[in-house]
This record gives sequence, C-alpha cells and structure tokens, in this order.
Amino acid sequence: MKQFAIIAILFAMSATFAFAGTWTGRLVDAACKATNEGRDSSVASCAATTATHLFAVELADAKVLNLDAAGNEKAADAVKNNQKTDLHATVTGSLEGQTTVKVEKIEIQ
Repeated sequence: MKQFAIIAILFAMSATFAFAGTWTGRLVDAACKATNEGRDSSVASCAATTATHLFAVELADAKVLNLDAAGNEKAADAVKNNQKTDLHATVTGSLEGQTTVKVEKIEIQ
C-alpha cells in the first residue's frame, strides 16, 4: 500500500509539471511583454522582430506563455524566414510550470 501511495504522489507531481499541448496565439517579444505587464501596450510595441531574443506566445485570453531556449531558436528562425510584422503561431510542446513552454514545434500562420 505504501508503494502505491508513493507512485500515486510521484505521478500527480509529474503531471503538474509537464502538460503536453498546443497553443495558438500571437508571437511576441517576451522581454517587452514582461516590461509592459499591467500596462496597455500596443500590439506593435511587443511584436516579435528579427532583433527579438526571447519569445512568447500571447493567447486570445491575454495569457503569455514564454518559450524555452530551444523554442526561442525555432521562433527566431521562423521570424527571419517570414515577412509579416504581426506573426501568429501554433506552438506544440509541454507546459513547464505555469508560464513556460518546452517547445517541440512552431508553425507560423
């Protein structure tokens, strides 16, 4: 019974730390969003550009999910290969904590 309890606790803990999923939203500059948190920043002021190093996806409900290091590299490549200024993306990966996505794939729309 004790082993079952330990296994159940470990399973519950691991489930809270890594939620696999897909998120769709606007690709933004994570540093800009963090700096302007709580302010009414314009869409253009936090748009991802070729100069952006830290990326995030802003969801329709205004929640911002930061990308991990691998996701930042994938997003930078996607931005360099796209001419649009307001990029929307679908990010596939797993949620680490409440605000960071461990990115497997990014698709620009």
